[in-house]
Amino acid sequence: MKTSFLNRYRTEIPLHDDKANFFLEISTAASVFLFSIILAAYFMTSAMINTWNKNIIDGLTVQIMPSNEELSADEELLRTEKVVSFFDQIEGVEKVKKISDGQIKHLMSPWLGDGANIESLPIPKLLDVRLKNGKNFDYEKISANLKEIAPYASIDNHGIWLQKLIKSASALRVLSFFVLTLVAVVLALSLFYAVQTSLKIHQSIIEILHIMGATDNYVAKQYAARGFWVGLCSGIIGALLSVGALLIISHLSSGLETGLIGSAKLNVIHWGALFALPFVTALLSMLMSFLSVKHTLRKIM
Repeated sequence: MKTSFLNRYRTEIPLHDDKANFFLEISTAASVFLFSIILAAYFMTSAMINTWNKNIIDGLTVQIMPSNEELSADEELLRTEKVVSFFDQIEGVEKVKKISDGQIKHLMSPWLGDGANIESLPIPKLLDVRLKNGKNFDYEKISANLKEIAPYASIDNHGIWLQKLIKSASALRVLSFFVLTLVAVVLALSLFYAVQTSLKIHQSIIEILHIMGATDNYVAKQYAARGFWVGLCSGIIGALLSVGALLIISHLSSGLETGLIGSAKLNVIHWGALFALPFVTALLSMLMSFLSVKHTLRKIM
């Protein structure tokens, strides 16, 4: 009986000296690393699309252009309230919020610079309109009705230009899922052929065990135990490397964490799924090893 760091279990088959063992450890760690990175990309893309659908497609911005004539504060307020009242009466509108002058100045600062005299510019008033369902909202009809009562106001529909962006992000999500499936299949095939190689190397020992009364289940359980420890330990290594890579990527992209891209973040559930990968890999590796040995022994024994 021999033991090693990856094989702390009783075995009559010297699996720890198996040449296929090293290949299996490396391929498992690499597969878990790639799977974790791609899974994180899938999670972030999904989070980004969900945020876009909730906050952008289900909303629109209304611009109230300044008048060519000099108006008093009360007259300007009356023009704004007229538009607010118009949207309050529309079915499908959840909330209408005025964007303050301070917020508008903050939004324009990156374009005009901190030293620009924004107060002297003819800045339009802005309204943030939240919709119950932006996909079913009749923008053309509402825009036409708005023009009749307030020709100085216009609707900026974010959903029109965002649809193409969402389609691209959705295609990226589908591609991520395809690559995830591909990595999982490659890992399963690597495990299967590693087991095949190991069985051929130790065929004489397995034959002796059969003569002594050992069953296929007995041999398969030894490979299953090896598969569990290799999957767990190599999976932990791959997962830790992926977490390090994700933290580096997060640090390098910290300047982009605003606007549309800022919603692409991992939440607690996502991180939990990433940290659970080594244990899932260990269980699947154990099951795959057991079934592969059983299938092969039926053919060669």
